[in-house]
Amino acid sequence: MIVEKAGELFGSSPWQVMFGRATAILPSLVFICSALPQTQHQNQTPTIRVHVDLVSVTAGVTDKQGRDVSGLTADDFSLFEDGRKQKISHFDTEKEPISLTILVDSSSSMNAEDKLGTAQAILEELVNRSRPEDELSVLQFTDHVVGIKEITREQRGPALATQITSESGGTAIYDALASALCHLQTSKNLRQAIVVITDGADQHSRLKLEQLIRLVQSSRAPLFIIGFYHGPEYSIYQQSDKTVTLVTGREIDNPLIVFDRLAKESGAEAFFPTSKKSLEEAVNKILNALRAQYTLSYYPDPEGSANALRHVQVKVNRGGLRIRARQSVGSPAPAGEGVEVNRDSCDVSAKAHPYPYEARLTERDGILDYREDFSDPRTGWPNNPGSRYVAKGYELSSSRLGRTDRLESIDTRPIGVGALAAYGPWWGKFRASVYVDGLDNSAAGIVFRLRDAGYYAFLLAHDAGQLSFKLEKKTYSGKSEETIVPWTHFSRQQAQPENTAGTKLTVECQGDQITLLVDDQPVARVRDTTYASGYIGFVSIGRAHAIFRDLDVEGIR
Repeated sequence: MIVEKAGELFGSSPWQVMFGRATAILPSLVFICSALPQTQHQNQTPTIRVHVDLVSVTAGVTDKQGRDVSGLTADDFSLFEDGRKQKISHFDTEKEPISLTILVDSSSSMNAEDKLGTAQAILEELVNRSRPEDELSVLQFTDHVVGIKEITREQRGPALATQITSESGGTAIYDALASALCHLQTSKNLRQAIVVITDGADQHSRLKLEQLIRLVQSSRAPLFIIGFYHGPEYSIYQQSDKTVTLVTGREIDNPLIVFDRLAKESGAEAFFPTSKKSLEEAVNKILNALRAQYTLSYYPDPEGSANALRHVQVKVNRGGLRIRARQSVGSPAPAGEGVEVNRDSCDVSAKAHPYPYEARLTERDGILDYREDFSDPRTGWPNNPGSRYVAKGYELSSSRLGRTDRLESIDTRPIGVGALAAYGPWWGKFRASVYVDGLDNSAAGIVFRLRDAGYYAFLLAHDAGQLSFKLEKKTYSGKSEETIVPWTHFSRQQAQPENTAGTKLTVECQGDQITLLVDDQPVARVRDTTYASGYIGFVSIGRAHAIFRDLDVEGIR
């Protein structure tokens, strides 16, 4: 299932590991690798193919009371592939060591309500109750993989959990899971498992859900997921459909539905504890399930298609028992649609899986420049009735919203009553400008340093032929809005050209200093330490149909 590409065998080009392309990866016991050297054509890509010898399926068995059952033998099971019974060629019980990878979310939202402390406690419990012969690793992630650490026997102590520290940024669970599955390819144990500890929903992964599903289906590690949310968040997710709309206008996958699906696809379970007691119960159920795992392996039909997704079924030959196991094996990804990760780090390849906005991103001397003219809806900004691409611009219109945003119930609405959209890179020090038009008896402007705690908004109003501006700060937790610079009249120093695209707003941020410009005239300079970084976007207040054109954001050293 692993194919290497892009580079000479000993050249300087980075190697990549590709899941689900050309040669299928099945959960296998033995890997046979062959390098294809470049002998005739220098530009021919060398490939390493992994041939499948055994397909392995992990199963858990419970009684009618939901208690895990241990002590079963191979004779207690029957295994079928596409309806045909298979010979169980290899059988492992809970007595065999396991390779366990624990994924810990350390994004900025984990700071709230001591969620990070809860994650550290879960990590410590999982590590302390493992067996000495188990192979353990911890992968820390935010909107990228912070790092993965192999845990030796000497490192299994209280100090381990404290090494997980809070980081800035959002959440990329899909990419982190792909990285963890990549790392497990080199594990020494046939029995494997992954435990994910998070409070988030995926917002920043390069991979799409269906790409991750294919990867999970072709792996052998069951995924146990603990998602803990505070009351309002959990209610929103429960009441939502498959997707949830963020305050930025983007739609993301509903984590309750996603986590449950990922767990079931891998033959495991997802937990959403809402109290300390239910959290303890979830951890105990995971530990008990890991102890009672059985691994059944078989040789697939050599005449079958290695690239096809195949249905598997594991049955237990005793009455009153229930089985939990994955229902498919193989790689259903069509050629060219697999998951690529960098060989050395196992990070998801940015080149193979770019963010849509990266088509508008350039870098020179280490400085990023993001230019968006909104000519192509495929560049990733929200595109719906209230926030949409229009001819030579981007339109925000609260009057076009067809329904109330579900996230408004926890007061993440834009300042006042209006529409908001944000996308693109995460910025700390920057200079951003955009042209704003369509401000008859309304207000609109730039949103910047938008993050999970709130944002700043530089607003412009056009009333009775006069322009005014102000700087506002939104804080979600306090459900408050604070005026930093009140409405201030602005007089242009020179007449606007007839072909102008609107009024130009510019924001420059360096540390805690914020500088505001209108039509390139400095109008205010303030200091505020509340938000140090975040996204850039637009806001429209009231019933305005504001049009934004030619967004230009440049990083500052």
